[in-house]
Formats: sequence, C-alpha cells, structure tokens
Amino acid sequence: MKIRTFLFMMLSLMSFTVFAQNNGGVKGKVVSRTTRAAIDGVKVTLTPGDVTTRTDESGNFVIENLAKGEYTLTFEAAEFEPLTLAVRVDKMIRDINNVIMVPDNVAPTMDDAIFAEFDTETLDDAQSLPSSLSASKDVFNNIASYKFSEMRFNVRGYDSQYSDVYMNGIQLNDAMTGYTPWSLWSGLNDATRNQEITSALNMGDMGIGGIAGTTNINTRPSQMRKGLRASVVNGNSMYRFRGMLTYASGIQDNGWSYAFSVSTRQGGNSYVDGVYYNAFGYFAAVEKQFNSQHRLALSILGAPTERGAQQASTQEAYDLVGNNYYNPNWGWLNGKRVNARVRSYHEPITMLNYTFDINDRSQLNVATSLRFGQNGYSALTWYGGPDPRPDYYRYLPSFYDNTYVGAQLYEAWMGNTNNIRHINWDNLYHINQSQEENPTYGAGHRAINMIEERHADQLDWNLYTQFSHLFRDNSKINGGLNFRRNRTEYYSEVKDLLGGDYWVDVDKFAERDMGGMNPVLYQNNMEYYEKHGHAQAVKKGDKYSYDYYGNIINARAWAQYSKSFGNLGVNLGGELGHTTLWRHGIWKKGLFLDNSQGDSKKQNYLTYKLKANFSYKFSAAHSIDANIIYMQDAPAFQASFVSPRTRNSATPGISSEKVFGIDASYNLRWGDVKARISGYYTKFMDQSKVLSYYDDVEATFSNFAMSGINKRHFGLEAAASVPIYAGLSLNAAISWGQFTYDNNPDYVQIQDNSGEIKNQGKVYWKNFRVESTPQTALNVGLSYRGPKNIFASLDMNYYDNMYLSMSPLYRTDAVLTPGMTTEDIATLRNQEKFNSACVFNASVGKNWYINRAYTLGFSLEVKNLLNNQNIKTGGYEQVRLLKNKDESYQTYQPFDSKYFYMFGTTYYMNIYFRF
Repeated sequence: MKIRTFLFMMLSLMSFTVFAQNNGGVKGKVVSRTTRAAIDGVKVTLTPGDVTTRTDESGNFVIENLAKGEYTLTFEAAEFEPLTLAVRVDKMIRDINNVIMVPDNVAPTMDDAIFAEFDTETLDDAQSLPSSLSASKDVFNNIASYKFSEMRFNVRGYDSQYSDVYMNGIQLNDAMTGYTPWSLWSGLNDATRNQEITSALNMGDMGIGGIAGTTNINTRPSQMRKGLRASVVNGNSMYRFRGMLTYASGIQDNGWSYAFSVSTRQGGNSYVDGVYYNAFGYFAAVEKQFNSQHRLALSILGAPTERGAQQASTQEAYDLVGNNYYNPNWGWLNGKRVNARVRSYHEPITMLNYTFDINDRSQLNVATSLRFGQNGYSALTWYGGPDPRPDYYRYLPSFYDNTYVGAQLYEAWMGNTNNIRHINWDNLYHINQSQEENPTYGAGHRAINMIEERHADQLDWNLYTQFSHLFRDNSKINGGLNFRRNRTEYYSEVKDLLGGDYWVDVDKFAERDMGGMNPVLYQNNMEYYEKHGHAQAVKKGDKYSYDYYGNIINARAWAQYSKSFGNLGVNLGGELGHTTLWRHGIWKKGLFLDNSQGDSKKQNYLTYKLKANFSYKFSAAHSIDANIIYMQDAPAFQASFVSPRTRNSATPGISSEKVFGIDASYNLRWGDVKARISGYYTKFMDQSKVLSYYDDVEATFSNFAMSGINKRHFGLEAAASVPIYAGLSLNAAISWGQFTYDNNPDYVQIQDNSGEIKNQGKVYWKNFRVESTPQTALNVGLSYRGPKNIFASLDMNYYDNMYLSMSPLYRTDAVLTPGMTTEDIATLRNQEKFNSACVFNASVGKNWYINRAYTLGFSLEVKNLLNNQNIKTGGYEQVRLLKNKDESYQTYQPFDSKYFYMFGTTYYMNIYFRF
C-alpha cells in the first residue's frame, strides 16, 4: 500500500511538472576551448525573441519559458570569437552541456591610434573619419572594420557621426561635431575591448542608434575578464613602442570588483619625418555588488597625449622631395626636429553607474559622466612678414613657370639648399629678435612670427537612464531618458614667441583692409583697448585673437518594443528630443561691437528618430531582415554660425538635417559557413557646411556658408567565411556603392571683416561623388587556425572609385568670367578620381598555455607587402584661386590639390602575457 501511494505521488508530481512546463527552455555551460575553464559574463542572446542573459561565475546559463520551436543562441565575450548555435526546444529544459568558445587573441589586434589620429584634425588636414573601430559578429562588418582600415574605409560611406558610440550606456559622440572621439581612450585597448555592437540600422540596448549601428563599450570591472595582462608592441606606422598593463579582479566574495589599466606609446614612424607620439593612458574602475539587485560602479579614464602631426602637401612638393610622405610642418632647431603642428590633449572622463535588477525580468540603469580638460592644436602664424611655410605656393618652382627664378628654385628644392624644404626656425628667431622696440607695448621685441595653440576645451555632462522589461511572452520593452549639457571654450593662446618678447593682439586682416579708417576696427579685445588705449601685448600662455563658448543642451526620450510572431521578429523604436545651441562671446570684437560679446540668439531644434527592424527565420541556417529609419537631427555647432570666431551671426539657411534609410539582407549560417548579402539606400537632406579661407579673388578673408546639401548613398554588401580544410578558411567581402551629391545646394559668401554678403547662389555639385572613402572595396583572404593555437592569414584588398574632396567655390558662378569656354569651366569643375589600388597584407600569431593558468603569445601583422608608396588615401582641393596671368581673357586657376598617401610596408608586433 505504501509503495502504491509513493508511486502515485511521484506520478502525480511528474504529471504536474510536465503540465507546468508547457514551455521549455535551454541551459548549458560555456568554457574555453584551450583551457576548458569556465567563462563568466558571456552574453547569451536567444532569437527569435531577443532574450538575453549572462553566464555566472561557473559559466552556467539558463533561459526558461520558451515555446516549442527552433532558436538560435549567440555567445559573445571579450577576447573570444562570437559563437552561434542552433537549438530545438521542446517542453522540457534542454541541456546543451559544454559550449566551447575559441579565444580570438592570437589574431592581430588593431590599435585604436589609427582612428584617434584623425578624429580631431582640422578640416583641411582631415582624412575621412572612420565610422567603425570594432569588429562584430556580423561577417561583413568584421572584415570591413579591420581589413579595410588602411584606407580609412567608411561602411556605406557614412561618417562616424552616424554611428552611436556609448561607454557604460553614456553616449560619447562629440557634442559639437557628432564624431566619435577615439582619442579620449586611445591606447586603452584592454580596458575598452568588452563591446556590444549592432550594425547598420539595427537598434541597440542603449538607444535607437543612427544609420551606422551602435557600439557600447563596457568598462564595468565585474564584466571584465579576470586576471593580469601585460603587453609590449613594436611597430613602424604610428609609433615605435607601446607598453600596456591591465588587471581585473573579478567579483570577489564581498561583492567588490576592481580593474585598472595603464599604457604608454612613444616614438615616430618609418615614413613621415617630424611626427611622434608622447602618449599615456590610464583607467581605473571599482564596482560594488551590494546584493542580487543593486550594483554601483565608478570609472575614470584619460589619455594625455602630445602628438606631432603630418600635414598634406601638393604633388609638386612630393615630387621635388622624391617622397610622398613629405611633411612641411617641421624644421631643424639646435640639431633637433621641431614640429609646428602638435596635437596636445588630456580630457579625462569620470562615470558613475547604478544598476537595479528589479526582478528577473526588469532592470533599471542610471548613469552620469563628466568630461573635462584641454584639447589644443598648435600652428604657425605670422604678421606682416613672409609666409614661413616651406611649401607655400610662391616658394615652389611652378609659380614662376619656366623662368630663371623657377629654375633656381627647382635646383634648390632638389638639393635641399639651405634646408629650403623645411621650416627655417633660425630665420624666424632672427626676424623676431631684429624688430625695433616699441615703448607702447613695453620693453622688448615684437614677434611677427609665432606658434599659437588653438583650443577646444570641453566641459561635457551627461545623465542617462534606461529601463527594460521582458514580458512572459518574451516580448521586450526598452527605453530611457538622456540629458546632456556641453560648454566648449574655443580660444587661441600664445605657445611660443620664437625669440620675440610679445605679440600684439590685433586682427591682421582687418588692420590691412580697414586699419587706416579706425584702429577700433582691428581690435580683438575691445575691453582691453578701451582701458589701455592700445591692443594687448600678449605673452606665452596668454589668450589672444578670439575667446568664446559654444553651448549645447540636448534632451532625448526613446523607447523600443520587440516581439516575435513565430519566425517573424519585429522591433519598433522611436526617439523624441530637443536641442538648443548658442554662442557666448567672451570678448567684444572691434568689427562687431554689438554682435560679438554675450549670448547669441538661441537656436532650437526638434529632433526625432523612427526606426523599425524586421527579421524572418526560414530555419536556423537561413534568415532575412529588413530595416527602415527616418530621422531629424540638429546641425553641428560649427556649421550653425557663419563665423563663430568673430560674431554671433547664424549661418544663413541653416536647418535640421534629415535622413531616410532602408536596407535588406539575406543571412546564411550553415555549420561554420557564414555569409550575408545586403542592399541599402540612404538619403541625406538639408546638411550644412561652413568654410573659412583667404579669398585671393576678393583679397580678403571670407566665410563660405552652404545649406540644403542633399546626398544619396546606395549599394550592395556581401561577405562570406567558408571553411576549407583542417582550420583553413576562405574569407571574402565586397562593398560596392555609389555615393553622390543629389542637388545643387545654396551658398552665401560673406566677407569676414565686414559681414557683407559678397556672392550667393548655387554650388553645382549635383551628381558629383562624395569624397574620401573608397566606394568599391574588395577583400579576399585565407585564414588558418591550427590545433596548437597558431593563427595565420593572407589577404588581398582592392579599392576603387575614390574621389578627391571638392572645393565648393570652384563650382559656383562667382568664378566664371567673360570669355571662359565650356572646356575651361569643365576643367575647373572636374573632380579628381584616384587610381585603383591593390594591397596585400599578412599576419601570424601563436599562444602558449602554461599549466592551464598562464598565457604567453604574440601576433605580427605586416601590411602593404608589396611596398606600394603611390596609393592615395585622401586629400582635398584647396579653396583658393589665382587669376591666370598669360591669357587674352581672365580666368581663374585653382591652387594645386593636397594629398595623403598610404604608407609602404608596415608591421605591428604585439607580445603579451596573461594569467
């Protein structure tokens, strides 16, 4: 009787359990392939449904309450290759046992310095800013982000302002430009390697995102891989040496975790004289898990850097020197190379993050951050004397045609007579020290040559809140509120008087154009002039020329909802925001007494985004997805004012930018075979741009303001990774696009000294190509991952359809003169297309695991194996024009374009130790 009763009770319990588990689930344990050690903190994502969890300290995970059907599990962890598995779920919880992830650290890792190098350049010297630093689980983006980096490739032609980059949930895109400020954490690769990435139009957990995906850099110490890592790098492309030391404690028994990282980068490179790195990086974070629900983390990081920069030059100068890496920025002084253009910055970021796990389905995140410090860029400036730049057009043989002077200059350049190719620092010192003393400004010699440092010092505060909830049917809602307040001080200061005793702070262009009328007109700081009766004699460290604040207040609210209907997944999102921006002049300028000091009129913009992601899984191997977005955003601060350096006037025709985008993809994942093919179309509307330059035609400094710029990007992407045999795989990717200007935007040319509109009309840009990034890029490569932790790869990259950045002035009616023929006009407006290029790269690496506790490894990457030094990677047309001299009718001749070239053969050797 007892046995019957016991059996009856057991059968009843089993029946109840089965009845209760109408929905099943999946569980498992994630381990490393090399050491079989458990991996904690692995992000496990199940689709359809977009259910996300993480492995515990023992590497275990479980996902419950799943309807019967086929699902895909994706595993992502720092320093491991992403892994995707197909599972079938029934009414019970299925145990898939050990999930084995492969370490990715034997592959060469790209240093983020390649991106930080160009994120803060001036307009004229900037190449295409990269839109992606990080690889992702997507087969195409993984290739495009790393393999195409040598050409500063932008996925789909998008600039980096269209890719949202977060750190611990806080968006770090620069408030003033929208670009990603890679330099803020450059050199801290280990601390920032834990990243969650979405591509293209897909939404991320931290926000709706733009058209180029999202990246969230997770620096919370509880999420970092436990242990110590030390590495040294030797290379010849960006710097000579890098050292890095990183430690993460993991979560301790008392709930505390901490991490720190320090690095340094030193030296120049093998190709460009005068460039160098003197850079450091530091990171520290501490986190407390109070209980199962509450966590608090504090992080601080910074990258104090001094970097000597390269400047583009003309092909004539390159040919005269016999080197496509000629750098006109430097010269000899006391036996040392001295660079006039030095980027110097230190902008620390502090962050505080709080996480409240309300229950197993709801979570609240609150974060705040502060960015502060200094960011300066030095440059030569002069007053009344000869232009000190060695490649100034009047110092080149071509300016004198076939004359005797031209021949003499040619011989001097070819032989570098008297160091003609370089800045003559000794002569600049001599000129300054030869100036007569002027008692008005006190004792000493007035400098008429000096080095100034132009600053953009930011004070940026962010507040971020995010809430997510997973419903019982595995649909999910995610949303948040973001608030940002940025105040950036723009000013120039005296860095080096080059042997002089002071610099007289006047507007040299205004003094030349209007000085005879009234000395007030060329005063930069009227308050000083009114008090002392003359301009200020500024010395080293003093501000001069201009000083103003750029102000931005931005608030956003966003939400997204995702749900699966069988094999169909739908994710709908929206964002609504408001941006206010204004200029605050600190100094009153003589030219604009009533329009330079104090607050400008505030510009207010409504911003919003509407986005939808759709996916359909035919099976675990085959799926399609489609996405659509429409967004409106505020213009960048520098484009909103016609001359923020001098006055409060808004740019004529300024308005919100609009973007419409759509794409569709087919995805294949069949065993280890991965492939994707996508098509996309993007329309940009009402963009704005402001250029400031010396107008040789009008013989004055001018501002050229464009508005209503429309662009159209469309194209195809395809990529595949196919295993061949025994660890050998074939990888290939192709990006074909057509990026064109879609209209003839409006422009207004305004004289800087008077505010007078000199010219206005249309810029004839329609159907010209968008500049800089290759519009065709192809990669074919072989990679090998051997059983003894050996990695090797060989790649061929091909680039085509890359165009020079255009001067808008050349394509206006303002430069047309009577007698110009159709051929003259076509020649002036022709856009240069660069030659196609083919590059071969290779890499090799290996790990040694010692007692399953220590790892010693190296990776070596060699780029441009054929040492081709004639590949143009970017450049720009100079805005300036000259009148042709020997013509029966007047025409204008553009200044020669300036170019950047890809380095020849470079290497990057990384040796590391970890335990």
